[in-house]
Amino acid sequence: MSYRNWRVTERRTETPSVTTLTLVPEHGEIPKFISGQFVNVVFPHLGEEAKSYSIASAPEDDFLALSVRAQGAFSHALISLAVGDTLQISEPCGFFYPEDETTPKVFVAAGIGIMPFVSMLRHEQAIGGHAQTLILYSNRSPNDVPFLNELSEHEQENRCTVRHFITGENDNTIKNATSRRIVTEDLSTANTQAPNAIFFLCGSIGFVRDMRTLSKEAGVLEENIFTEAFF
Repeated sequence: MSYRNWRVTERRTETPSVTTLTLVPEHGEIPKFISGQFVNVVFPHLGEEAKSYSIASAPEDDFLALSVRAQGAFSHALISLAVGDTLQISEPCGFFYPEDETTPKVFVAAGIGIMPFVSMLRHEQAIGGHAQTLILYSNRSPNDVPFLNELSEHEQENRCTVRHFITGENDNTIKNATSRRIVTEDLSTANTQAPNAIFFLCGSIGFVRDMRTLSKEAGVLEENIFTEAFF
C-alpha cells in the first residue's frame, strides 16, 4: 500500500475527547473516495503498523477530515499534531458503503463509530439527497457525543431520524435520549419501519459483535448487515 504526506490545515475540538483534523495532500490532488471508506495512517516512530480511521468529510470537499477519539498512544499522537505538521496517509480503501444510495439504511453506531455515517450524511447534503435513513446512536455520556449538533441539523433537514441511547448517567442534556443500551426490540422496530433496509454497524469490536447478533435476532437478513469495527 502506498502512502504520501498530508499537511494539517485545521484542528477542531468536537467534544472533550474527540478532535477533528483537516488535511490536504502536500503534492497532488485529493483522491476520490466513497463515503464510508477509511484511510490508514502510519507514524514511523511508533512502528511499522498502520491504524485505520474513517473519513469524516464528504467526497465533494476540498480536504480530508479525520475525527479521532483520544484513546491509546497512536490516537494521542495523531491528535497532538499542530497546524502545519505532516503525516503519512494511504489512499482511501474499504467497502463499508451502500451499493445503491436510494436503498433505505439503518446506521447503528457507538461513539466515534458515527464517523463513516457523518461522511454519508454530508455527501447527501452536498448532492441535495434525502435518502431514508434511521440512526441508532449509543454513547456513554450525553456530554461527549461527537457531532451531536450536526446530526440534529441533518434530522431537521429530513436527511435522517436519530435515536440516542445513553449507557451511563443521563442528565437529559439530549432530549428524548433513551437511558440504556440498544436492544433487540430497537433493531426489530427499525427493521419493521424500514423493510429491506441495509443495516450498517460501526463501533468497537465488542459493540459490532453484539449488534450483529441482535440484528439477526431481530429478523434482519444476513445479506443486509454490513459491519466495520475498530480496535
